[in-house]
Amino acid sequence: MSSLTAATQQGMQRFTLADGIGLTDFGLDPASAVQFSPDGTYIAVYTERGHLDLNRVEDALRFYRTRDIENFLYNSADSQPPAPIWIISMFHKEGAIISNWRWLSDSSGVAFLQRMGDTQNYRLSLADLKKKVIAPLTSRAENITAFDIRDRQHYLYTAASLIVDPITLQKETQDEHRAPVTVGTGRSIGELLFGGGTGHLSGPSRLWAVVDGARFEIKHDGASIDPDSLEEAFALSPDGRSVVAALPVTAPASWATLYPAPYVGDPFNQLQSSSQLSYTSPTSQYVWIDLHTGVVQNLTNAPTGESAGWGAGEEATPSWSSDGQEVILPGTFLGSPDHSSSRPCIAVVNLHSNNHTCVYTLKGNTETGGVEEGFGYIAASRFIGNDKQRLLVSLLQRNLRSAAGTTEYQRTATGTWEIAKQFDGMLANNFGPSGLEVTVEQGLNDPPRLVAANKQVSRVIWDPNPQLQNIKLEPARVYTWKDTQGRNWVGGLYLPTDYNPGHRYPLVIQTHGFSASEFEPSGFYTTASAARALAATGIAVLQVDDDNCPTLTPQEVPCHASGYEAAARRLVTDGIVDPHNIGIIGFSRTCMYVLQTLTNNLLHFKAASISDGYMETYFQYMIGSTGEAERMIGAPPFGRGLRLWLERSPGFNLDKINTPLLVNAEGPSDVLFMWEPYAALSDLHKPVDLLILDTDEHVIYNPVERMVSQGGSVDWFRFWLQGYEDPDPAKADQYRRWEGLRKLP
Repeated sequence: MSSLTAATQQGMQRFTLADGIGLTDFGLDPASAVQFSPDGTYIAVYTERGHLDLNRVEDALRFYRTRDIENFLYNSADSQPPAPIWIISMFHKEGAIISNWRWLSDSSGVAFLQRMGDTQNYRLSLADLKKKVIAPLTSRAENITAFDIRDRQHYLYTAASLIVDPITLQKETQDEHRAPVTVGTGRSIGELLFGGGTGHLSGPSRLWAVVDGARFEIKHDGASIDPDSLEEAFALSPDGRSVVAALPVTAPASWATLYPAPYVGDPFNQLQSSSQLSYTSPTSQYVWIDLHTGVVQNLTNAPTGESAGWGAGEEATPSWSSDGQEVILPGTFLGSPDHSSSRPCIAVVNLHSNNHTCVYTLKGNTETGGVEEGFGYIAASRFIGNDKQRLLVSLLQRNLRSAAGTTEYQRTATGTWEIAKQFDGMLANNFGPSGLEVTVEQGLNDPPRLVAANKQVSRVIWDPNPQLQNIKLEPARVYTWKDTQGRNWVGGLYLPTDYNPGHRYPLVIQTHGFSASEFEPSGFYTTASAARALAATGIAVLQVDDDNCPTLTPQEVPCHASGYEAAARRLVTDGIVDPHNIGIIGFSRTCMYVLQTLTNNLLHFKAASISDGYMETYFQYMIGSTGEAERMIGAPPFGRGLRLWLERSPGFNLDKINTPLLVNAEGPSDVLFMWEPYAALSDLHKPVDLLILDTDEHVIYNPVERMVSQGGSVDWFRFWLQGYEDPDPAKADQYRRWEGLRKLP
C-alpha cells in the first residue's frame, strides 16, 4: 500500500502559478456566493476564475432548481449531481465583472452590476431566469456604482453620465500641453503629468429611482444628492415606493459633545473637524424619503455611528421588515430628550410611530490600537422572514474576512431585544426550504466545493477544481508566535513540497492578511504573493495576519516590523528556516512595514519586494498629502516635525537598507508613487530593480499580469535565496540585471 502511495505521489505534478490563476473560487466572500431565491425555488451560485490562454477573467452565475438538489440528497449515493438549469459566463481583462448581485423579490431573476467591454464602467443588468436572457436596466451612457431593487419596475441606483469619451479626453490633454502655460493650481500632480485635461470621463454622480417603470432623480431639499456620500447605505422599501438612506448633514456644534467617538482624538471622528481624514465620509444621518412626494423625514435626530468614528462596516446597509413598517439601521446614535445615548447601536425604527429601540450596542477601537471586547464589524442584519419579532445580526472580525458569529434576537413584551441564540458563521441566504442548506466548504488545505446538506445527509454538488487531484499540495498549517512585546501573532505556514523535517529551508514572509478557513494558494491577495508556487520550488512561506497592531498611530509601523522579525526568529529556532536565507514581500499598506523592517537591521533579510504601496515617505506625502501620514509619524514634515520624520519615516533611512529590493509599480502613474525607494537606493549604489506592470488593478486579477507579478516574485526570491535562474530565454535580460546587482558592494 505504501509503495502504491509513493508511486502515485511521484506521478503527481507540483503546483504552479498557472494552477493558481486557473483556480475556480467563490469570490472574496464565499458566504454570500450562494443565495436561494426568495420563494426557495432556485439557488444561484457565483464563481470566478482566470483564463491564462485568453488573458481574461471569467465571472459566472450558476442557477440550480432546489428540487433537483433535494432529489440528489434523497436518492442513492450513485446518483449524479444535479446540473445547473442555466449558466451565465462573462469575460473581461480585469476582475469584478459580475458584482453586487441579488435576487428580485418575485424570484424571477437576478440583478447585478455588469462590467462593460474593456472599460472600468458598469451598468445595471437583469438575468431573466424564465427567458434565459440578460436585459440591461440602465444605458451604456451611465456608470452605475450601487443599486437596490425589488423588481424590474422598482429600483434605484447611483450613476454618473459618461460625458467625455477617452479619445476626446486625450485630445483635450494634448491641446492643453501645447499651450504656452497651464494652470496647475487646485489640480493633482497625477492629472498634470499623466493627462486629464480640463474635462472628465464622467459628469457628477446622481441618485436615480424607477417607480412603476418611470425614471426620475431623487433630490434632497431640491438639490441633487451626491451618491459618494451615501456609501451604498440605502435600501428600497418592499413596495418600491420609498427609500431609507444615510444622507450628509451639517452637524450642529452640540453633536461633538453629545455623540462622542470611541476615544478622544479618534482620527475617524467626523464630528471633530480637526480630526477628519481626507478619505472619510461626511457627517450623515438616516432619513426616510417618500419617492412620490419627495418628503424627507429624519429617523434618528442623531448622526450615524460612522460619523463619530464607530466603524459599522462597509457592507452594513439598512434592512426593511417584509410589511415595510419597520427598518433596521446598522450603526446609528439615537437622539433623545436628555441625549443619554452615548454609544451607537443597531436600531429598529418604526416608520409611522417613530419609535426606536436598540438591538446591539457597538463596540469600538481603543486609543492603544486594540478593540473593545466583543468588537465586530456589522456584516449583515435583517428580520427573519415575515417575522418582525425576530432578527439576525452577523459580525465580522477586525480583518473583515473572518466571521465573529451570528446572533438571533427576539423582541420582548416590553419592546426591548434579547439574545435568543448564537451560532458560528455568517448570516447568509444559503438556507432553503425543508432545512436544505447549500454552502461552500473549504479550508487551508481543502479546495472549495459546493455542498448540499439536510438533517440526514451531506453531499458534494460540484467540485469546480478536479484538476487539483493530480497536483501535490504539501499541507499548510496555522503557525503562532509572540513578538517582543508579548503580542500574539498568527499566520499560515506553507512548507516546501517534499518537506524534510531535518532540513532548513529558505523563507519568504508574505504580509497583509491570512485566513485559516479559506483555500488561498497565492496568499490573502494575488498581487506579488505566490505561496504554494514558492513552496513547490523548495521555499517555505509564512502568510502573516495583519490584525494585531494599532492603526494611524506612531506605533503602527514598528509593531508590524516587530511581528515579522519575531516570526522569522521563531522559525529559525524551530529548525525550519535557514537564518541566512530569508525574504519578505510588501504590498499596499504593508510596504511601509517592510521598509521599516529592512531599515531596522535587527534581522538580515536576503531579498525583499514591495508593490503599489503606501510607505510614509516625504515624497508620497507631498504628492498626496493626507492627515494619515501626520498621525502615523506624529507631526507634519515641516519645522520641528521634520525631526520626527527623519527618525520614523523609512524614506529618510533608506541608507540603512542592505537588502536587494524589487520595486513593482502598477501602471505609469504608480511609478511616481513608488519612485522614492528606487531612486534613493540607486543613488546609494544599492541593489534595487524597478518593474512597471501594465495594469491599473491594485489587487491584480488579469491572468497575464498576475503571471508577471507573481512570477516576478518567484524569480526574484529564487535568484537571491537559492541562486536559481530560469533558463527561459525571454528572461535573459532580467537575470543580467540581477547579476549586476549581485556585484554591488
